[in-house]
Parts: sequence; C-alpha cells; structure tokens
Amino acid sequence: MVLHLLTQGATLRLRQGRLLLEMEGALLNSYPARQVRQVAVWGNVRLSTPALTFLLRQGIPVLFLSTEGFLYGVAASFPDPHPEHLRAQFAQDPLPLARAFVLGKLRTARAMLERLGLPGLEAVEEDLAQAQTASHLDALRGAEGFGSRAYFGGLSQLLRPWGFQGRSRRPPKDLVNAALSYGYALLLGRALLAVRLAGLHPEVGFLHAEGRRNPALALDLMEEFRIPVVDQVVITALRRGQLKPEHGEPRNGGVYLTEEGKRALIPLLEERFHQEATHPLRFRKTYAELLDTQAARLKAAIVKREPYTPYYLK
Repeated sequence: MVLHLLTQGATLRLRQGRLLLEMEGALLNSYPARQVRQVAVWGNVRLSTPALTFLLRQGIPVLFLSTEGFLYGVAASFPDPHPEHLRAQFAQDPLPLARAFVLGKLRTARAMLERLGLPGLEAVEEDLAQAQTASHLDALRGAEGFGSRAYFGGLSQLLRPWGFQGRSRRPPKDLVNAALSYGYALLLGRALLAVRLAGLHPEVGFLHAEGRRNPALALDLMEEFRIPVVDQVVITALRRGQLKPEHGEPRNGGVYLTEEGKRALIPLLEERFHQEATHPLRFRKTYAELLDTQAARLKAAIVKREPYTPYYLK
C-alpha cells in the first residue's frame, strides 16, 4: 500500500499498530501500519515523531513533495554506498550511459507517435540517429532536446482540445502540463529511491548536469520511464474523461491540478506502476520493479559487470 497524504493541515500519527490521519483531533482515515510500503507527503501534512520513527525503522521511504508537484526529497534509512562503487561511478565515462538514456527515451517517443498516428515521427527518427552517433555530451543533449520537442509537437495535435501546445513547466501553462509535471514529480521520487537502494550516489549523473542537491542520476534514470509511465496515463485519462478541464485551476501565473484532479490522477499512476511490461531483454516486470531493476543494472554497468540496456517501448 502506498499512502498519498494530500489533506493540507492533517497529521499522520501512529497508534496501536495503525497509522491514523487526523485533522484537528478528528479522524480522517486509518491504515494498518505494517501494510504500508511507501508514503508520499504532498504539501503541508505533518508526521508525528512516533509515526516517522516507525516508518524509518521499517525501511518505509517517505517522499516529500510540494502541492504543485515539486520533489523536495526522500526520508529513508538507506545503506551507505560501497566505496568501490562510488569510485567507479565518479570515474565513469558519462557518454555511453547518457547515450543509453537518450536512446531509450527517443525510441519510446517514436513508438508512441507511431501508435497514435501522430506527426513528428520523421523528426524523432532523425534525432534518434543523431543521438546514436553523437561524439560528445552537448551534441547528445541537443539531439535529446530536439527529439523531445518533436515528440511533444506531435502530441499537441492530439491534446489541443485540452489547451496543450507543447511542453511547459515552472509554471505549467495548461491542464496537460500540470498533470505531466505532477506525474513526473512522483516518478522522480521513485527513481531517486531506486538509485539510493542500488547503492549509487544520486547527484553524480551522466546525462543531466551535476549540482549540489540536484538528483542528476535519478533524472537520468527516469528518462526511460517518463512516456510509458506518466505520459500514457495522462493521455488516457484525458481521452476517457477521468481528467477534466475543471481539474486545472489558474494560479501564480500557471495552471495547476485541483485537489479533485490530484485525487483522480494519483490512483491511475499507482495502477500504472503495478502493470507489467516487457524489457527489451525479454523479461517481464511491473514498472515499479523495472525502475529498481534498471538502477541495479546501471550499477552493474558502472562496475563493468555487464552492459546497460535501456528500457523502451517497441
């Protein structure tokens, strides 16, 4: 069970083996503590010290996110990375692994445009070819950027009825971008957990620029999963009417999900994490398991045990 705590001003407490969500002394919900596997705290929701201590002792990670969909960080009792693995990560040539992340993302973008019969396929093909032969990181990042713009340009033909004209963030300019940003924040939290559990340093990335308190490696890893985990869910939810125009509200110069919109989207994302998919190496796992598997395989590539194959849709 994954708990998403959205009620602003509420407090999660531990009492007699249950986690209780309360607001000003009134009980909002009750959960069997030992069935909880992860907690996502959205905005101003408090955790009592006994509740947080229980979660840390049980190895249950807690994601802290803003109400708009920004990941602040993760609290969990992670093992320290092995020094040998850290040295290998710092010494790794970034280009091969960065190329793998970009190829995985653009191959999935190509597959999505083809499945949906949308324009932009040729442009993504060209950028994919550029990524395969890029001789340095700047050229690779350029190919990834052009490929992403072509992909979202194609999606705009499908999602124009919901005001989508391309990717926008900080702030998102329409309902589609608000939902994408919200989903990406949750995905980044899962990717950060996977990287930490694999024993890698989350700030030492290969595709994304490194910076203090910037989880570059988690951002690298999530590139393979943005489209199949988040984009597909958002597109399907819009087309089925599960996400509606009234689920977006103008605020602070952008458009953000309403509380009803968040409560509509989060279960769909969690359901997606538990759906199975086939890796290009022909094994099947849920998307949640694939994230962990890819992080472990990434570590294996860094210490030269086996090559890294990105996940992508065919």
